[in-house]
Formats: sequence, structure tokens, C-alpha cells
Amino acid sequence: MTTTNQAETNHEQGTTAEAAKSGLSNVEGFLKAQLAQAQKRIEELEGEAGKVVKALDARRLEATKEAQALWTKFQAGELLADPRVKELGKKVDAAGAELRKKLDGLQTKVVETVGVASQSQLQEINKELAKLSAKVDSLLKPIRRQGSSKDSETSPRA
Repeated sequence: MTTTNQAETNHEQGTTAEAAKSGLSNVEGFLKAQLAQAQKRIEELEGEAGKVVKALDARRLEATKEAQALWTKFQAGELLADPRVKELGKKVDAAGAELRKKLDGLQTKVVETVGVASQSQLQEINKELAKLSAKVDSLLKPIRRQGSSKDSETSPRA
């Protein structure tokens, strides 16, 4: 009976070993298939990446040529004669004027809020002072003349 048991045990061990070998070969085959698919996908991605790099390089060359042409035109003064550049210049000037107006308005509001006279208000005050000073001078001329003639009559002559 021991021989029969030993034979069965040996047979079971052999079957287990064969199953293990079979399982390992299945796993090995599965891994090889997965690795082959991954390798194929990597090669496809490398091809696509190469195409993208070529396209970007072509764009770079085109943009470089265009920039060089614009620089040449700019140095020659031709760029300023371009109607698009003139239009942009007009827009920039208009935006600058609008910005100045807004800043002047803001400055006026700040000055009014603080309670200090603005530059234009100071100019108006100076004009009014000049006018009033001229009027005062014109009013005082007859008085000064009369005062100087009285002084000459009352003062002793030598």
C-alpha cells in the first residue's frame, strides 16, 4: 500500500508540476503579448510625435521668415507706410487721447475731493487777479496824481 500511495503522491506531484509549468507558460505568453502590444503602441506614438515635431519645425521656420521680413521692412521704413500699421497708429493715438481725458477727469475729481484748486482754476484766478489789479491801478492813478500835486504845493522849495 505504501507503494501505491507513493505512486499516487509522485503522480500528483508530477501533475502539479506540469500544471505549474503550464500556468507559467500561460502567464509568460500573456506577458509577452502585452509587451508586444505596448511596444507597437510606443512605436506608433513615436511616429506621431515625429510628425508633430516636423510640423512645429515647419511653423517655426515660416514664422522666422515672416519676422525677418517684417524686421527688414521696419528697418527700411516701409512698415510705417503700411495701411494696417497706420490704422493701428490711429487707434493707439485715439486710445491715448481717451486715456488722457479720463486721467484728467480723475485728477479733477481728486482735486475737488481734496479741496485744492486745480491748475486750470489757478490760471483763472490769476487772470482775474490781473484784471482786478489793472482796475485798481486805473482807479488809483487820479488819486496818485492829486496826491503828488498836493505834495509839491505843500512841500517847501529850495
